[in-house]
Parts: sequence; structure tokens; C-alpha cells
Amino acid sequence: MFGAMNVVPIVNLQHTPEGDSVEGAIAKLLDVTEHPTIAKWVQFPKALFVFLVVPGDPESGAFYIYDRRSKIWFWLDFDDDKFGGYTVSDFDRLVRECRFLDIVEHPQLLQSQERWVVQPGLRPQRSRELAEAGMKKPA
Repeated sequence: MFGAMNVVPIVNLQHTPEGDSVEGAIAKLLDVTEHPTIAKWVQFPKALFVFLVVPGDPESGAFYIYDRRSKIWFWLDFDDDKFGGYTVSDFDRLVRECRFLDIVEHPQLLQSQERWVVQPGLRPQRSRELAEAGMKKPA
């Protein structure tokens, strides 16, 4: 589970009153995503990480990060086999086993051209870093 991360900016609140408060930013995200339930929420000075789930469907979860400085919501997805969505235990695994909060604490990293790779047991790495590490290993 997990792997290369796809980052899609979905809501820009730079020139709106909603972007000035966490409550306003959350309200706008819920409007755009058709009002799912907030299952998990982690706040940092620079970012807000939320996990939304459709009521009644525990395998419908999606990951979102709000960059408080740029006032942009990002939807995150991974190149894995979880096409229908993620569960709360997937969220917990992402946070605990993949050290995903390392990225969340620095949301400006999400706007990089390079993709991030997130795997259990490892810190998130940029795809270039993985390629370079692979080239250094002896055959």
C-alpha cells in the first residue's frame, strides 16, 4: 500500500474570506467534497491534514492537506490498489509507519515538480532520491 504520491490542488482560498480561518477553510473543503465526515484531523502551524470519509462507507476515505500560507487545499492519492478509497486504519498507518507528518509539517514540499514516494518503514522520499539510492547499490 501507498507508493508514489499524486498531489492535486483542488481549492485556492488566497483571495477569499474562507482562507483566513481554519473553520472557513474546512467549510469550503466540505462544500467541494459534498460534505463527507471528518474522520481524522491533525493541525500544524503551517498545515492542516484531514481525512474525509463518506458516511456509511468506511473504505471511501481521502487525504487532504491545507497549506495555511498559500491557502490551497491539496488532495493526495497514491499509486496503489486502493481505488475506492482508504480506511481510518490506512490513515493511521500512513502517519505512524510512513512518517507522513514529515511532509505535512512542510506543506510547501507538496508543490514540488518531483513526486514523493511513501512506503511503510521509511521516511517519505522524492522519486529522484530513490533513483539515486538505487544507482549506488552494488549489483
